[in-house]
Order: sequence, then structure tokens, then C-alpha cells
Amino acid sequence: MSATEAVPATPVNPDSKRGSSAQRQFDLTKLLGASITFIAFLVVFLIYTIWLGGKFASTDARALDIHQNTPVLLLGLAVLVTLIAGQFDLSVASMATLSAFLVIGLKLNQDWPFALVLAVCLLVGVVGGAVNGFLVVKLRVNTFIATLGTGGVFLGLSAVYSKGTQIVAGAGQAELPSWFSGANSLGSLGEKFPAVLVWVGLGAAAVMVFLAFRRMRPARTEERRWDIISGAVVVVIAAILFALGLSNWVNAISWTMGVLLIVALVVWLLLDYTTYGRYLRATGSNAEAATLAGVNPGKETFKAFVLGGVLAALAGILLGANQGTASPGAATSFLLPAFAAAFLSTVILSTGRFHVWGTLIGGTFLVWVSQGLIVGGVPFTWTEVVNGLVLILAVAFSSVFKRRTT
Repeated sequence: MSATEAVPATPVNPDSKRGSSAQRQFDLTKLLGASITFIAFLVVFLIYTIWLGGKFASTDARALDIHQNTPVLLLGLAVLVTLIAGQFDLSVASMATLSAFLVIGLKLNQDWPFALVLAVCLLVGVVGGAVNGFLVVKLRVNTFIATLGTGGVFLGLSAVYSKGTQIVAGAGQAELPSWFSGANSLGSLGEKFPAVLVWVGLGAAAVMVFLAFRRMRPARTEERRWDIISGAVVVVIAAILFALGLSNWVNAISWTMGVLLIVALVVWLLLDYTTYGRYLRATGSNAEAATLAGVNPGKETFKAFVLGGVLAALAGILLGANQGTASPGAATSFLLPAFAAAFLSTVILSTGRFHVWGTLIGGTFLVWVSQGLIVGGVPFTWTEVVNGLVLILAVAFSSVFKRRTT
């Protein structure tokens, strides 16, 4: 039971289930407000397309951007989980670096069975997240200090294990599984995810969009008429997407990107459709009220850190698959864009609420903004400046939205 469910219900008119006309108008206005940032990004990409033409408007090139930045997007999901709980996890990038070293090193140097290697990497993520949760929840260490410290430990352990050097395949060493890294593997852009699964997912998304619009029906509009309008909206959106080359995008999805989508789907279902997700949001919204409603905020926060650790370890595994090597500090630069992606979710198709799909969309858009500038001739050294500015703007807009809705 969430904090809001603990409040006794106020008697209402039975017909109020449909909502008043004013309330429905508010919902539509809120929807438009939540789309402003999304539309702004699209305008930027339109400008890039006019400016750079096919150099930017290339499905293959933009799909490559997503493929290469899948670990960053996974780290965005890792920090998202703890942000929902009202906490910050600054150790996720270091955990990803440690996991990348383990998934490469334990096979190349120690020649462990690869199933065991993967299990160990994920277990390390669980332990790392549990340590963070213990420090923050049980010992009440400030979340910034605790996760900054453990991040240093994780990064140090990766340096100790690798002796401060890069781990690469060489003569006399074991080899990584051919399905994991290399040509025609999980880490290869050329190995495509089954398109039929993507189309099924898109079909389900279309149904959900239809149902979402259906719930916004104004009180004065007949149900059948509004269903037709909602269906027309879905058809128009689908037509626009097909005009923009949706089929090409579906066929461009690699296995790495497919794994990202599967993980995102699982995390979304967990956060939005389970008791744990409701408890976690109640904890982040108001821990005291959640406690009065029967929620254990400490327990939910601890779980969030563990889940974040597992997602960070998975990001390191995919980083190892993509690169086939492990380098010191390989993922340390991913921390800022990961947080930027998570905070962008509060202003992309949302008004102050962290959510999974906004994180993926925001992180992807952030990458494309940077890549557009690079293609246009701006030095790549400006990438971090762009990431920082976007993070500041996302937090600022999110704060404004929250003040307006409270």
C-alpha cells in the first residue's frame, strides 16, 4: 500500500470516475507540457538534418551511436532506480569498470567457464549494491560520501586485478566465446536482434498509447467518438514513424541494443506494475508518509541499491562485449551522461517523474546532440560540456514542473 492509499477516501459522486471536464482539460494540458522537451530535441535534430544532410540523418550512423552507448544507457537505468528512492549512486560507473575487467580477465587470464564468469560479475554487482545499501540505510552514511567511497574501492579493485594495465587477448591465452565478442556476436553491430520481437513490442506500445489517450476522454465527449479519435491519433503517430523510416530502425537494432530493450522492459514492469515499484516511489516521495502507510523505506532503498549494482555490472559486461578488451577507467566517463539521461526522463514525456523510457530516450537524444555537433565540425572535447549543460537544464526544468504541480 502506497502513501496515497493510506489516506481515507473522500466521498465523491459516482460519475466522477470519468473525471470532470476541467480535470480532463488539465490532463491534456499536462500532456502538452510534458512533450515540450521532446519536441525541442526533435527541432534540434531537424536543424541538424537541414545543416548536415545525410551525414547526420543516417539510420546506420545513429544506430551505431546507440549501440556504442548501450552501457551508458544501462547506467542511466542503474542511477534511475536509486534516484526514485531519493538517493544518489555515484559508484555505478566504477562498478561497470570492475565488471568489464572481470568479464574479460576471468576468461582470458584465468580461463574460467564463461557461465561462471557472468555469474561472478553479476554477483559482484549484487555485493557492491548491498554494501552501498548497508552504508546508506543501516549506518546512515550520506549517500554521496558512501557511494563516492565505494566507487573508489571498485575502481581500485579493478586496477589491482589488472595491475593497472589493459587486458587484451594475446598468444597463449584463452579466447572469449565467439557469441560474446567479435564478429557476429553479442557485441557486434552487425548481429541483428530478431525484428519480429521488436514489431511485437511496438504493437504492444501502440495499444498502450491508445489506452492512455482513451483515459483522457473529456466528460462531454462520447466514449465511442473518443475511441475513434484515440485510434486516429495512434494511426497518425504510426504513419509519421513509418515515414521517418521505422522499418529501417527496426532492422538496425543489434543484439546489444536488444538486450538493453529487454532489460528496460523488465525494469519498467518492476517499477510501474509491482508492489515494490509503488513502495519505492512512495519512499522517494515521502519516506515518513510511506512509513505510516506500512512501507519500510530502508528495505526498499536497500533493494534499489542492489538492483542498481546489478544493472551497473551488466553495463560492464556489455562494455566488455562491445570492446573485447578492458581498459583502466573504461566506464568512469559514463557517470555524467548516465545521470543526465535519468534526469532527462523527468522532462521527456513527463512532468517531474523519473521513468524508464524517458531515460532511454533522453540518453539517446543526448548522444545524438553531441554527435551532431561533432559531425558538424565541433571538437569532441565539447561533449562533456554538452552533457553537463543538459544535466543542469534537465534538473532545472524538473524542479520547475514539480513546483507547478505541488
